[in-house]
Amino acid sequence: MPLRNTLLTYVITIVSLHLHKPSNAHLPEKAERLLGEMEDLSSEYPDVAPNTICYNAVIDAWSRSKMPSKAYRTELLLEKMMEETAKGNIMIQPDTITYNSVISACARSPKKDEIIRKEAFSIGLNAFRQLHSLDYCKPSSITYISYLKLLCNLTERGRARNHMAERVYSLSVSFGLNDAAVKAQLKRTCSSPSVFKSIILKEELKTKE
Repeated sequence: MPLRNTLLTYVITIVSLHLHKPSNAHLPEKAERLLGEMEDLSSEYPDVAPNTICYNAVIDAWSRSKMPSKAYRTELLLEKMMEETAKGNIMIQPDTITYNSVISACARSPKKDEIIRKEAFSIGLNAFRQLHSLDYCKPSSITYISYLKLLCNLTERGRARNHMAERVYSLSVSFGLNDAAVKAQLKRTCSSPSVFKSIILKEELKTKE
């Protein structure tokens, strides 16, 4: 089989695995094993080297899974992508989808386990900050929706969460990404409708200044 078709087969298989129902806990591990096979083969057959699409699919598979360690597993993959990119391998350079999937994995992490919750919050915050520091890719509305979900799921309702949500929404406004979906998630994240309205009004007044 031509190497080009072999690469296509791997990509299709990995992408299809991440689209399966999250109830199968072994799918992310299987997808990551396939990624490892591609990396092993690439030393002899460069055309089979995995790309960003493959890594994103595996990260998203972890994000959709019910594994408590999902945030940590996505962080490891992101770190590997960054390390390889620093060495000059731009085929697996992280993009906006990569960072959004990592943040989403953190937002979906279990909040009852304090250690996992704190770790997921830290990983999500770092991914959010890194994305905003890059020159080659920028956040999307999904970035803000996912991070607001993280605040909603992993932090206690109250003043601190409201303050963080306000800062996130203000950032989305600065990028022109405060669409209806972002506002809807902001409303769910805020402790009350009055807080939500106050944040929206404050940003509207800023734009008029």
